[in-house]
Amino acid sequence: MRGSGSATADVLVLVGTRPEGVKTAPLVRQLRLDDRFTATVVDTGQHPGRVGEALAPFDLAADVTLAPVRQAGSLAELAAALITATDAVLAEHRPAAVVVQGDTLTALVGGLVAFWHHLPVVHLEAGLRTHDLDRPFPEEANRAMLARFAALHLAPTPTAHRQLLDEGVPDARIVLTGNTVVDALHHLLDHGLARPPGWLDPTRRVVVATLHRRENWGGGVFGVCAGLRHLARRHPEAQIVMVTHPNPTLGAEVTAQLGRTPGVRLTPPLPYAEMIGLLSVADLVITDSGGLQEEAGTLGVPVLVTRDTTERPEILSSGYGTLVGTDPERIVVAAAHELSGRSLAERTSPFGDGQASVRAVAAMADLLALPTTAAEPPRLPVPVTPLVELMIHAPSAVVPPPFATAESASIKVHGVVDQGLRR
Repeated sequence: MRGSGSATADVLVLVGTRPEGVKTAPLVRQLRLDDRFTATVVDTGQHPGRVGEALAPFDLAADVTLAPVRQAGSLAELAAALITATDAVLAEHRPAAVVVQGDTLTALVGGLVAFWHHLPVVHLEAGLRTHDLDRPFPEEANRAMLARFAALHLAPTPTAHRQLLDEGVPDARIVLTGNTVVDALHHLLDHGLARPPGWLDPTRRVVVATLHRRENWGGGVFGVCAGLRHLARRHPEAQIVMVTHPNPTLGAEVTAQLGRTPGVRLTPPLPYAEMIGLLSVADLVITDSGGLQEEAGTLGVPVLVTRDTTERPEILSSGYGTLVGTDPERIVVAAAHELSGRSLAERTSPFGDGQASVRAVAAMADLLALPTTAAEPPRLPVPVTPLVELMIHAPSAVVPPPFATAESASIKVHGVVDQGLRR
């Protein structure tokens, strides 16, 4: 029930990686615009330095920064350190609720420790599933475990909403919001912050590649890099930009495989705004990243997903994504098809309308019984049939994009051409 609780509530937002920083930033900004809330951002230190870089374009910074000690680099070591550090933070701050995002170790540990403290856990980007515990590992298990004790599930898509229902999560605890990454893209584009790197050759086509999923380490890395080498030889007119991962072992392997390949440029992780600028001029993205599937799909850039499955089926059903795995020949054939100039019709992003953070704040106020405000948006309707089934089996002319409303923000895939952000 609303209206029976305290007039204000302190929300603690836990972030440990760059994607978490990007996707929580719009929510934190919206919370701080709302007099009913205060928001404390905690950088858990899972990826040191990356959270601050992600928050900076949104005029945000962490209020608390942890420094977990890591020597062996194992998941167990990091989890143990995060449990102890997060426990101390929660004991000191005693927030009204704790927000975690996605499926990282920070999200799982933060949610679990908050649950131990009898604090409501808000799971941002809830309900993504592949139904394969090994792909992605350990993220699939992390997010599934979070669903067992989260008090509020903020689902980014109708498919995610349906999957939570199928697992027995009560409908009253799920709110369909859209994905906050679309809110983040709106902010960067509206403020002119997303600019491509100056070293790009504007006369050549751009292929952006990333590689980081644990299930791809070893043979998968070799296969993807082999595919990129073949692609560079067959399409010398394209410049392939491989954005390496901060993990030193993985970075060294990718450098060994691609470092001397003509037509391939290796670059360390780019600041987020510059990365979005790079994507905005790309002709093709080759990645195993879930976030890049969302960002490229929103910007209207075709994506080859170097995995056997994806928890974001919307990228496939929208026509912007293709699963290619890590087989080099499949990668080259699919890339050649995309670079041949396949026409992609303009449509609204399948991941949201840029209002996800507004809906999330309204849902959190409801959870905490805070007074209602007149500015709260209506909740998104949830299709009776899962969105992917609708888009596969129904004629496209009669299937409205899930977030296309009169209030939808301006980003539409390929609509960014008119803003001069793509060639």
